[in-house]
Amino acid sequence: MKRKKKTSAEILADRVLEHVLKHQLEVGAHIKEVELSKILKVSRTPIRNAFLHLQNSGYLIKKPNQGFFLEKLPDQNLTSPRLGNENEHPDLDPICYNIGQEYLSGKLNRSFTENDLINRYQLGRKSIQEALIAMEKDGWLSRNIGYSWEFNEFISSPIAYAQSYRFRQLIEPEALRETGFTVDHTRLQMLRMSQIDILNNDQKLVSAADMFNAGVLFHETVVAMSGNVFLLDALKRVNRLRRLIEYNVNGKRPIPRKECEEHLHLLSLIEEGNLVEASSFLESHLERTAKEKEEIAKNLFG
Repeated sequence: MKRKKKTSAEILADRVLEHVLKHQLEVGAHIKEVELSKILKVSRTPIRNAFLHLQNSGYLIKKPNQGFFLEKLPDQNLTSPRLGNENEHPDLDPICYNIGQEYLSGKLNRSFTENDLINRYQLGRKSIQEALIAMEKDGWLSRNIGYSWEFNEFISSPIAYAQSYRFRQLIEPEALRETGFTVDHTRLQMLRMSQIDILNNDQKLVSAADMFNAGVLFHETVVAMSGNVFLLDALKRVNRLRRLIEYNVNGKRPIPRKECEEHLHLLSLIEEGNLVEASSFLESHLERTAKEKEEIAKNLFG
């Protein structure tokens, strides 16, 4: 049986419970609407609906003229379900990135054998084979006749890197113009929470892996609402192929506030049904992002 999608109130309720765990609140703690609405960056009405859901679930109790209080603690293993796409882009073994980065920096030839890598990295054949298969699956490598492997030109060329963003500018805005585009408010709300998580990050720097995966999840979810499987498949392929470049380009970087704020604005346009305006905004967003990334990438390609 297909699992029923969570409502916005249920999603926010999960986030409230995560807040309880993160701050180690105790039973009897005053859970304030105003405070949570600021933390989660939503209005008080959806927060109130989330509180009512938690009251019905036994987590909160409402006291007359006082507000809501914590009635019981959530499970310590509570994990708020995201969009379900995270495992679609699982992180690769670090050796994969070492191999790819050495190639991009000119330390490794485009064509090589298993033995070349075994001798270079002093690893067992099984570890190298598993890394090569994983990179082949992600589209980084092609297997040649015999025992050699070769990096695909797509991920090693500054021209191709720029073209990948241009390709995204062509297909992603058009996805919003598809006649079959369906606004899924639950998925949009989950995306919103993900972006707010990044903005609320207490760390000054964020990892390239986290930002890449969050961005992929965001853009693929929006395109998926078009109902056009060809547009979605094309975007997924591009995202697989640009992962190594993105990790090199970003490294550790400050919280990308402008990127997150633009994502949130795009979500608002979609939620309001302003799809034509959303399409134009997405195109300009991708154009700005491309210029930013390409400027940083100049150092990578020399």
